[in-house]
Parts: sequence; C-alpha cells; structure tokens
Amino acid sequence: MLPQYAKQEYLRMEDELEAIAKDHRNEPLQRMTAALQCARHTLDRLMDHLNRNPFRDKQEEILFFKSVKPRFYCHYIFEVMLYNLVSGAPLGDPQLLRAYYLDELRFIQRDFRQQSFLYQYFRLGATELDELYFVRAVAVQSVLIPEVPDLDKVFSTSGDYLFSRFMAGEMLQEYIAHALAGIGQPERAVYSRPGKNRPPLKWTGESVNAVEMGYGIWLSEQLNHGEASLADIMYWLSESLDVDLSKHTNRFEEIKERKIVSPTKFIDHMREGIRRHINDLNGLPPLQNRRAKRHNKMG
Repeated sequence: MLPQYAKQEYLRMEDELEAIAKDHRNEPLQRMTAALQCARHTLDRLMDHLNRNPFRDKQEEILFFKSVKPRFYCHYIFEVMLYNLVSGAPLGDPQLLRAYYLDELRFIQRDFRQQSFLYQYFRLGATELDELYFVRAVAVQSVLIPEVPDLDKVFSTSGDYLFSRFMAGEMLQEYIAHALAGIGQPERAVYSRPGKNRPPLKWTGESVNAVEMGYGIWLSEQLNHGEASLADIMYWLSESLDVDLSKHTNRFEEIKERKIVSPTKFIDHMREGIRRHINDLNGLPPLQNRRAKRHNKMG
C-alpha cells in the first residue's frame, strides 16, 4: 500500500516541480520558495499516510527510509543548493562563469570524499548497516555517521538525510554539467529533415526509453572514445531529441527495479526490430515460422 501511494505522490510532486521550474525559469528566489513549499507539503502528506498506516515490519521501515523518503527529500535539498549556485554565479564573463561552475563541482566532490564511507555505501547499494542507518530510534556512534541537522525522530533516521543529500549533490552535478555545456553556445538549433515545411525531429516515445539508450551509449563508450560523461550524454540527447532527461537518475532507478520485463526492455525491442527488418530484406520468414518449419521437418 505504501509503495503505491508513494509512487503516486512522487509523480505528482515531479509534475508540480517541473511546472514551477518552467514558470520561474529566470526567478531563482521565487522558484526555490515555491519548490520548497511543494516538497514540504508532499513530505507532510507522506508522513500523515505513514501515521495512519504504520510499517508492517523492520524491512519495510528500512526500505522507506533508505529508498523512498530520500527520493522526495533530495528535491528539497537540491532546490536550496540550486538557489545558492545560481544566485552566486558571476555575470558577463564566460571564463569566470566556467571557473565558478568547476569550483562548485570540486566542492561537491570534496563533500562526497569527506563522507567517503557512507557515499560508497550509498553508491554500491550495500545493506550490512541498514539496521543502524535506517531504523528509527537507533543510536549510531558519531564515528559512523557525521553530524546531521536535528531530526524528527518519528519521520527520520540517522541515514535518510545523508542519502537525500547525496542524491541532491548528484542532481546538482548534472545541472552544472548541463550549464557548462551551454556556456557560450547560441540558442539551440533543432535538427530538422531536409525540405520545406518539415517539422523538427522530436522524441515522442517514453522518456525512460531515451534514458535507457543514453546509459547504453555511456556504458558502451561510444562517444569521445569513452571519455564523455553520463551527464554530457544525457544533455546531448535532450538537446538533439527535444526530450526532458533532467531526471535521468530517477528514471534509471525505475529501470533497475523492473521485475516482470527485462531491464533492457527498449534496447531488446530495438534489437528485435532490426532483426525483423534484416530478415525482411533477406526474404526470410519470421523466426517463429522458421522454427515451426524445422519442427515439422523433424516430425
């Protein structure tokens, strides 16, 4: 019941945050204020639901504070980080702006290094210390966890804030990578097919399919001899295909959690389409027909 409710609330929050970002594109203070209010109200609804529907066991509690709540809370932290980034950015000189963004990236990486043990625990999906970090009212030695803000003991654990901050830091890295790629660039020119009155090419499939393709390009090292970063590839696809991939980290979590269908559902679909096309060009019957014919001959 809780996962389904949380998923509905998350999708609603994402839609609201995207609308806020669009409406206040050049108004960082107004964006932050509205976004924080949206995230806070969503977290309040989540807490109210939890009060009315307590966890059934410890594993459900761990899952919530390790994976569910941070997906919401990270947006609250990210909006504050983004406001500080944008409001402190130098105006005018592209070189100063580039240096500023690079310094901010180094600051984020330094923060990750300072929390290297917990950040690696987060990145690797480790589970050995989950009962220390993601169960309420468990005392954790300061050597295992750094100082964190005062927490609501009913709705927080020692680890969920840090996991939320790690997610927010990665989101900010993606934002900065996109901003760096856009410095000194003219307004986006959308590629269109030759000829007059042809509409520009636009991705009309599900955005999660574009995310799957982007990860495939990144992991197979197809761009810049494998030196292109994931954030740069997602930005390139976003610009080229006119599709919003700013939440690609979250969408990849959905891909990872696929149970019934293949994690590479879209790439599998592409491969099968290419095979069918090649068979058509070669005059071959569909695969299932060939198998049936072989079976009949063997019979």
